[in-house]
Amino acid sequence: MVELVDSRGTIPHMSSRQAVSRPKALPFGRAREFVRQARDLWPLTWLGAALALVASVALFSFGFKKLDLVLLVLGYGGAGLLLISTLLVVSAALGLWLWLRRASFVWRTSTFETGMELPTGFSLPSLWWLPLVQLRWSWESPDALSGEPESRGGRLRERVTLRRRGIFQSVKRRLVVQDAFGLARIAIGHRQPGPIEVLPHLGGIRRLPVLTSLTGGEEYPHPMGLEDGDRVELRRYVPGDSARFIHWKVFGRTRKLMVRVPERALSRARRTVAYLVAGAHDEAAAAAARAAIEEEALGTDWQFAADGSPEATSDRSEALHKVLISSRHSAESGSGMKRFLAEVDPRGPAALVVFAPPITGSWLDEMRSLTIRRYGRVRVVIAVDAVHDPDGQPRWRRFLLRPNAVSGVDRADLERVGRALGQLRCEVVIIDRVSGRLLGDGTHLRSPWRNAA
Repeated sequence: MVELVDSRGTIPHMSSRQAVSRPKALPFGRAREFVRQARDLWPLTWLGAALALVASVALFSFGFKKLDLVLLVLGYGGAGLLLISTLLVVSAALGLWLWLRRASFVWRTSTFETGMELPTGFSLPSLWWLPLVQLRWSWESPDALSGEPESRGGRLRERVTLRRRGIFQSVKRRLVVQDAFGLARIAIGHRQPGPIEVLPHLGGIRRLPVLTSLTGGEEYPHPMGLEDGDRVELRRYVPGDSARFIHWKVFGRTRKLMVRVPERALSRARRTVAYLVAGAHDEAAAAAARAAIEEEALGTDWQFAADGSPEATSDRSEALHKVLISSRHSAESGSGMKRFLAEVDPRGPAALVVFAPPITGSWLDEMRSLTIRRYGRVRVVIAVDAVHDPDGQPRWRRFLLRPNAVSGVDRADLERVGRALGQLRCEVVIIDRVSGRLLGDGTHLRSPWRNAA
């Protein structure tokens, strides 16, 4: 499904070449979808088609013409096995399709977490009464890893591990009915209405004490600050001023009543503004933002926004909603920071915390323009699941052993982000989501690196 309207209800900008080429691509997409549906409904697999060809040759070329009894028996046996498997699979798929049209499923919960295998409440008959028939299914959308279903009471109960946060209006599954020999297979599509919310898994990030210590501002005089500095400024006395702030030495010299007033200064910031940058490998950063919101690590006076919804909010549930929908705006990494700061900066001094992904992207350009205009340092929190260093392994190990599939980032990419933020005078904090430990500041990373996943 292609979305032509973004979350704000506007049509995204497209070049004239893209606008012209898109209608040409639609027939090919429909053709691919038609071919896929036809392939799912065709009962014979490649192995089944090969068996049908071999059985036909054995029967008609050797069994009937040359009266080869051995090949005749083998041909009949192969054709009979293929026919029985196909009939069983077709009948089971037809019965399952008719049953799904009448069945209704209730979600066990409407809120899930990524990275955890959880039951969904979806279950199907195990088809144990049909010999040679097997049933399995997987999620097509959203992105999820289907675990081994739990068999209990003649039913298969679903357990999945979701990989991406977000709010999904429905779940699309692909159910496959096949025989034990792999000769026949039929796939059925099934859509279950939602909505479901998938939150980023917190892991070891249960507390973020580092953010509470970074909410203070710089103790420097500044005309844009609040009047909470030392009482070093003077002004004329007006009725209502406290007599204990009168500067009596000035009154003795000039015979004018002057009172001490606090200077405008950026002392301790009473507000914290936080922004979540979406992008590749941003699930751990979203988990850190979720922990900061739920554990009140941003203080008592805070405002939050994220890519896709740059409007500031102080409501906890609305902030979590922004964390969820930011996953759909990875291509607009950091595009809403300028609008967010234009809304919150006129309200007074505030400490800025940015939750960012661990790889470079367009958000670094936004950070560069932001730090040039903004007074004081920006705090950047980068969370990772695992950091792997392929160059740190011995050559013989890389040559002989197949590298493991890891779900983390390269150490070089993380150090590149840390150096870029260090040049912008940003305070960088890197957190391991699995253990909750601080790994470094991006330029001086702790070692040895081990996969946390």
